[in-house]
Amino acid sequence: MPSLLGLAGFERLIRSTLSLILIVLTFASCGGRSAALSKRSKWFAGPTVGGLDLLSVDFIDAQTGWAVGEIDPGGAGGAIYQTLDGGRNWLPVARSTEILTSVHFISPRIGWVAGHSGRIERTDDGGMTWKAQRIEHEGEVLNSIFFVDERRGWVVGGNGLVFRTMNGGEVWNRIAIARAEDLWSVGFSSTGRGWITGEDGLILSSTDGGNTWMAEASKTSRALLGVTVAPSMTVIAVGEAGTIFRAADGSNWSPMESPTTETINSVAASGEIICAVGSKGIILESTDDGKTWSSVAAVSSRDLNSIRLADETHAVAVGQRGVTQVLR
Repeated sequence: MPSLLGLAGFERLIRSTLSLILIVLTFASCGGRSAALSKRSKWFAGPTVGGLDLLSVDFIDAQTGWAVGEIDPGGAGGAIYQTLDGGRNWLPVARSTEILTSVHFISPRIGWVAGHSGRIERTDDGGMTWKAQRIEHEGEVLNSIFFVDERRGWVVGGNGLVFRTMNGGEVWNRIAIARAEDLWSVGFSSTGRGWITGEDGLILSSTDGGNTWMAEASKTSRALLGVTVAPSMTVIAVGEAGTIFRAADGSNWSPMESPTTETINSVAASGEIICAVGSKGIILESTDDGKTWSSVAAVSSRDLNSIRLADETHAVAVGQRGVTQVLR
């Protein structure tokens, strides 16, 4: 029979073993989470798409997407590119005579592009052919277009331009907002609730489908270049000098600690993941609804102008001189 000292030693051994098991389980759990984050954040260099800057990208699912961008003085560029394999390959399916700054699709067949000279065009066949919906207006620059369904959409641009359509783009009506700042990005969470970001820290919000807009306190004078609404309905705005703002309720904006001082040009969300991209190829990621952000190793030093997430594990970013980056 063991001695009393032996029993005490045996009990200490059991306690030590249980503690060791708990440590191992905790480490494995944390390691598993880190591995999952690492896997989700694996970015690869995609193909160079044309030789001019790509300004906007949109995806309707993990495989099907479109990208648009610059033209040059000689008339080259202006292509509307399509991918059917998640960004591994791109083909020009149509061409524009204007710089296109924004592309947005609401189904594999129906989408819009917008750009310089007030140009807005619609496709009903996945981008193969396009119909002009708004004739050219000299001096107008449209920067961002967004639709919630086949009928209701909004576009914003320089010098306080805001237009709304209620019939799929057949008619675009200008919305007077009494602002002169350049407007860079527009997004909606529903047919009624939307946001616009712009120069000098401007954030506008609407609760009536974009008929009226109210300025909100952003506590910054830096340009806010991108806005997105996460599935949780949290709204994220990004911009110059690494600026990131978050509004859990869509109204009360708080600055978030940013891991970069580079300009952030675009932000997108899917599921629990929010990603942002910007100058010098920066890629940022948040996995907690935009509360904390981390840098992902840059794949290229070229500026990234736009990003879209098809889902939590598929994303594409595009930018300077046709650079593309692929998350998979």
